[in-house]
Amino acid sequence: MLLNLFKKKDPVEAFWQYFKDHEKELYNFRDEYIEKLFGDLHKLISKVNKQLVFSMPKQLVDEKREFTISASSIGKNFPDVIRLVGAAPHMDRFTIIAFNQRNDDEYGTTSNDIELTRDDVFFSYTYDAELPAFYLELYIKGFQEDNDDYYEVALELLEIVVGEYVLGTKITEIGFNKFISADELIPINELPNILESIKGENYLKG
Repeated sequence: MLLNLFKKKDPVEAFWQYFKDHEKELYNFRDEYIEKLFGDLHKLISKVNKQLVFSMPKQLVDEKREFTISASSIGKNFPDVIRLVGAAPHMDRFTIIAFNQRNDDEYGTTSNDIELTRDDVFFSYTYDAELPAFYLELYIKGFQEDNDDYYEVALELLEIVVGEYVLGTKITEIGFNKFISADELIPINELPNILESIKGENYLKG
């Protein structure tokens, strides 16, 4: 009995208990409260996994607020995202989402003065059905092999195009190349269609 009294609370339970206790304040998203609420949630989610992050846009979707938990695009963190989202309680005012989703409205992304749009990136691919494995070769306008910012911003753009889960689980390997000519290359916007055609309509869901 004494052991149970001193048992540490499951960090997943603690995270959602705090969320439920402050559901109204989170939904209202008032500037005078949200910084502290987000700070507390950050401390709690760090106890589940220090690399997990969350986002919550101000705009509502069908009168509900979306709360997304991300693995920071790190594959080993995916099980913790799935575990945390799977334990989320039902809340009438919130939609809890696992992983950053593809965003067809987002046109590009920027990192440390490097900007890439969908028009700047093309690709080719090889698919090995026996493994199965999908090998992606990116061709990027202005790409500089010795500039790490290009790799970062290209991966951010890929996440926008296909979503975090697909990027982390369905693409086996990515090559980065400087764009020279569009001949025999495919615009990056077509990547979701290619993946769907290869693996079926459920390939991009996760």
